[in-house]
Formats: sequence, C-alpha cells, structure tokens
Amino acid sequence: MLFHVTMTHTPDNCPGYNRETLPNFVAGTDKLEGIAAELNVKVHFLLWAAPEHVAFALLEADSLGAIGQFVNAIPIRQEYRVTPVEHLQQVTETAKAILARAKK
Repeated sequence: MLFHVTMTHTPDNCPGYNRETLPNFVAGTDKLEGIAAELNVKVHFLLWAAPEHVAFALLEADSLGAIGQFVNAIPIRQEYRVTPVEHLQQVTETAKAILARAKK
C-alpha cells in the first residue's frame, strides 16, 4: 500500500532554529534507511520544505503500523497526516469494476 505523509512542525521544534537539537536530528536521519529496511518500508521520496516547517513523503508498506513506526523514528517533534493513495490506473480499474457490477 502507498501512503502520502505530510509532516509539520513548529519553529520551536525546528532543528534549524534550535542548534542544540540539530546533532540528534542529523544522527537520527542517518539511521532512517536502516529503519525503513527493518520495517519493510519503501521510501519513494522524502522531501523537506524547510522554510515552511513541512516535509512530504511517499511511503510503501504492508501496514499502517509500519508507517507509524517509520515516521516516529524521525527525530523531530511533528504532527503527521497519513493518507492512503493509489495510482490512477488502479482507480480506473476500480471504476470499471463498479460500472461492470452496475450493468449486471
């Protein structure tokens, strides 16, 4: 399953503004690749919009629990919005199946 994740934090929690938390942030983000592998989470992208205190990710995993564990491993206090998403082709296939059932 694919999940789009939006992560936001306040300037008070931003490592860029709070230099004492920056080393922990860097060390923690260096471990994310290994954590993703342990949790069987594929990171399609993880993008940071630093000036806006927001980050975006497209993650793939078999469970929402794995996604929760992964994003909570990011060493910064944030709020998360996790949205299940799918490719347009899958949406179209579902629509065709609905139409086919309606014709029966």
